[in-house]
Amino acid sequence: MKKHTIISVLSLAAIAAYGVACNGEGDGAYAPTCGDGIVEGGEQCDDGNNNNGDTCLVNCRLASCGDGVVRVGFEVCDDGNVRDGDACASDCSTGAGCGNGIVDVGETCDDGNTSDSDECLRTCKPNVCGDGFAQLGVEQCDDGNEANDDGCSNDCKLSGAEPGGCPGLLLPLSTGKATTLVGDTTNATDSGKASCGGAGSKDIVYSVVPKTDGWLLASLTGINGGDPVLHVRENDCTSGAELACADKSGPNGQETISLEVAAGKTYFVYVDGQNGVDTQFALNLRLSNDVPGDSCPGTVLSLEDGDQFTVQGTTATATSDYKGAKACDGAKQTKELVYSLVAKSDGVLEVSVDPDFDAVLYARVGSCTNGMQVACSDASWHAGGPETISINAVQGTTYSVFVDGYQGSVGNFALNVKLTN
Repeated sequence: MKKHTIISVLSLAAIAAYGVACNGEGDGAYAPTCGDGIVEGGEQCDDGNNNNGDTCLVNCRLASCGDGVVRVGFEVCDDGNVRDGDACASDCSTGAGCGNGIVDVGETCDDGNTSDSDECLRTCKPNVCGDGFAQLGVEQCDDGNEANDDGCSNDCKLSGAEPGGCPGLLLPLSTGKATTLVGDTTNATDSGKASCGGAGSKDIVYSVVPKTDGWLLASLTGINGGDPVLHVRENDCTSGAELACADKSGPNGQETISLEVAAGKTYFVYVDGQNGVDTQFALNLRLSNDVPGDSCPGTVLSLEDGDQFTVQGTTATATSDYKGAKACDGAKQTKELVYSLVAKSDGVLEVSVDPDFDAVLYARVGSCTNGMQVACSDASWHAGGPETISINAVQGTTYSVFVDGYQGSVGNFALNVKLTN
């Protein structure tokens, strides 16, 4: 059981008044701390909050155009430089470049969004068969290779029958480039439900057969209002054991599952919906030799306003590379997974973890390995207790989120991520 120390408000006030603080080494020396509301040491400012949208950044440096942080009401963009000719001008107004919604020199298209399931990719290149990104309504799949016998043909069509229910459409999977599939459950049937959802909704099943041992990373994104439910079974399509299930997001949300898989074994990946509503979707499947998110920069998740993601994972097979600070320092020498959350718009980034172990949740900004910790939660004090953090996210900023454990505790978890205004 964790030990808890209670310090009265009076004691904290006395410490501040006399300028005495503990630096963590037990010698009583004073240690300047960014975020305590006191300008000291090498700090340019310190407003005591974790809001990157005001005049003082979370690293206690004064905000300015070119610092990579968008200051709301003063800057339209900030790409971390003061050069003209890219999507953000030197005065932090909309410039030229991919993503500004204008087809500039060197671009073939620019639709101003970050979707890779429409006719124009986020790189401002047209979505064509063979690029690894499947276009909804045009392609069924796209694995980015020229092999014609791997489940996705060279004309970006699925080999075999139309996708439907059990026993599922056979899809061999090799390590390397990911396979992206797009579709619509409107003409499918209901093959079954899972523990987390899918009751009464039509589904499409893919029979995924890894060619090598490794880790399967599956990400399902709802398109045009689709509310995705993602679940995986083994051995038997309709009655086999459920290995994972994810349904914490909403319309246009993303569900992600990672699980260890064996070569030659069949895994039934269900693309399902919620509340009987048909779902348009993009499913990304990737086979990796490494545990996803085991080291920095971690598994990348990009979020725009309203996005909701749920990621299923386990720290049991990870390694111990990092630790939290301050209230989260109990995570030292414990296995953890890392997620790189990229805010595509300003808003409140809400992150929670539902574990079956004693979890610790913390986030850094800047360097993934040694950046400043901006949020921390280790409040449940028992196995299975949820942890939650909230960050005032700034457009274009990357936040490294760590799912860790207290003093060696490891296990399974669901990480829930949401970005809202």
